Amino acid sequence: MDNGKNKETAVKIKVCGIVQGVGFRPLVYRAARELGLKGWVRNVGGDVEIVAQASKTALDRFLSDLKENKDQRYEIINMETEGLPVSDLENFVIIPSGEAKEISMIPADLPVCPQCLKELADPLDRRYGNPFISCMACGPRYTIIEEMPYDRDNTVMKDFPMCSACNKEYTSPESRRFHAQTISCNDCGPYLLYQDNRQREAEELTDREALKKAIKVLGDGGIVAVKGIGGYHLVCSPFLEKSVVRLRQCKGREEKPFAVMFHSVSEIKKYCDVSREEEILLTSKARPIVLLPMREDLMAPSTNKKSLYCGAFLPYTPLQHLLTEELGPLIMTSANTSGQPIIREDDCMCSLSDPYLDGVLYHRRRIVRSVDDSVAKIVAGSPQLIRRSRGYVPYPVFLQKEKAGEAEVFAAGGDLKAAFCLSRGAKAVVSQYFGDLEEFSVREEYKKSYKDLTRLLNITPKLAVCDQHPNYYSSRFTQSLMLPVMKVQHHHAHIASVMAEHGLKGPVIGVAFDGTGYGTDGSIWGGEFLICEGTEFVRAAHLRPFPILGGDQSMRDGKKTAVCYLHHAGLDSSFPDERKQLITAALDQRINTVLTSSMGRLFDAAASVLQIAHENRYEGECAILLEREAEIARREHIKPPSLPFLITKEDGVLKLDPRPFFEAAVNCKDRTKTGALALGFHHAAAEGIAEICEILRDCHHTSDVALSGGVFQNTVLTELTITLLKERGFHVYVNRLVPPGDGGLSLGQIYLGREHWKESNR
Repeated sequence: MDNGKNKETAVKIKVCGIVQGVGFRPLVYRAARELGLKGWVRNVGGDVEIVAQASKTALDRFLSDLKENKDQRYEIINMETEGLPVSDLENFVIIPSGEAKEISMIPADLPVCPQCLKELADPLDRRYGNPFISCMACGPRYTIIEEMPYDRDNTVMKDFPMCSACNKEYTSPESRRFHAQTISCNDCGPYLLYQDNRQREAEELTDREALKKAIKVLGDGGIVAVKGIGGYHLVCSPFLEKSVVRLRQCKGREEKPFAVMFHSVSEIKKYCDVSREEEILLTSKARPIVLLPMREDLMAPSTNKKSLYCGAFLPYTPLQHLLTEELGPLIMTSANTSGQPIIREDDCMCSLSDPYLDGVLYHRRRIVRSVDDSVAKIVAGSPQLIRRSRGYVPYPVFLQKEKAGEAEVFAAGGDLKAAFCLSRGAKAVVSQYFGDLEEFSVREEYKKSYKDLTRLLNITPKLAVCDQHPNYYSSRFTQSLMLPVMKVQHHHAHIASVMAEHGLKGPVIGVAFDGTGYGTDGSIWGGEFLICEGTEFVRAAHLRPFPILGGDQSMRDGKKTAVCYLHHAGLDSSFPDERKQLITAALDQRINTVLTSSMGRLFDAAASVLQIAHENRYEGECAILLEREAEIARREHIKPPSLPFLITKEDGVLKLDPRPFFEAAVNCKDRTKTGALALGFHHAAAEGIAEICEILRDCHHTSDVALSGGVFQNTVLTELTITLLKERGFHVYVNRLVPPGDGGLSLGQIYLGREHWKESNR
């Protein structure tokens, strides 16, 4: 007996996840045809809908194959099936897209796939050496879409009519390029151009001659702007000191290390230690820049600037493969002046008058929106995003479904590392990274992108959420939208971003450490322990506040912060600074002073007191160099001195007091290794976190701890803290889908906005 296994049945299947723009429908089509299924597949909103009719055995095999996802092209978050009556269907087809209330799913840009790379290198293939080769499984997506749905006529590829050979592949179900919207070849697609900035009057080179010229200029130590997926890169050799110094002058970037692109993982391993987790991250679809520990710095001194880490990444476009295959490792850094948006317009790049730039390698496939490279690292065995952009955006973060209607919410994020978020239903789309909104050009890009994404996602926000800071541009922009506005405290949003990722409702002990955030009392917060539940929070503990001069504007001057802290703690007598008398007089008279509980500023003070760094020439430099010394000590198995922070309680609020550490550090820094003291500071902070969490667990009856804020981009502190908390029985949650810094704020704001909407619509 077949127990009904051969009896024909019908089902409707709704597939949610990353299933659009990745060749999922053609894959479903072929799988269905191979198994003899009848029915159809189509895009509906951001999901895929399948109607399939066959024997139960065939349907079970079909569903099993979809879930198995052998080639890892797509990601299924949820798959729902419901029975249908058997109908008169003849075969299986792909039908036009349908409409739905779900948020539109816009595909992210994808790296060139292994099959295309094989064709790229095959002299007998008709796409041999084609720098724009792609198929349904790879190529640009988000950066070329002008309208939804994702069809060729709605992308910039409409500028390049298909030749007959490409059209045949595009319409053939058996082809890898069936419905591949980016399909092109050497006969009908974009082609390379090279502008020689040293001979502006010379005619531009094209195709392979353009590529050869760029390779020669780079090989001779020149700097070339190369057009990528989300904008231009400035490219040069990482081994030639003169070239790298010229690049720094071109960028206006003094000290921050440059990212380096390598042709393969095996090449990276010649320079860096690469763990299994790091290799998985390097080769993931997003192809982020991954911070890797260097074995030995064999590059020019100005490339990594004494960093222990190399920002390494792999080629994700065919052109990058061609360049790195010929030249080896290359610095690839965003083509912009530091602080400005990445350049994407050809006219802007080609008209740039810069004495350090030798040429421009470009093409005429338009870039619709600027998207920087993403940056990540492995912390405590799992990925941590530092910058979430190309490859991740605009894939949504999937939230818990709510029953109280579909909240359409806009969250503005913060002003530093700006990124906004839009949500409807259970999907939240965090925008690409923009930079700092104090720059006019960044603000304009932010505003333009808000209009762009709300249109593409088909969202009309009913609620706007912003930071409580009264002077944030992002908050003022939110007010201009003429929507109901919910203001959220900065550190509450940090913790809420972790709760959103992990589906936590609370109560949660939230530890939010960063450089600056506007507190409910008008002071600068940044070393916070919050009890979070629903839309509410209680400030249960914090770093003991100390006065600093200049408020938010004091962030660059680590030495001034050290003088401020030491004077407040009565420890400044042995710390030299020619401005000390002026600074202490201002503090005593409370002139231009503000109280801060910022852990970020405390890291600056510690770096300065230990004579490691005195100035943040780029954001977080003092803290990064303090961590560097601690990491060196950790690698050398140097035992740190025990210099614990003090915990006190005042008016029912716990306070973490670092004075004992600084008192000991001032007294013993001349006879104790700097690295040991730096590591001791990290241990003291981690132990202070664990001790306060133990006290709060007893008071608030929760063992869930969420860590967030920019300070937790510090690997040493984060790993020490997670270890100590887990040893004491806590469940520890951290950001994995968005950065712990301000780039993840908007997700937390969305979480709180949805909770507010739910409570308001009960």
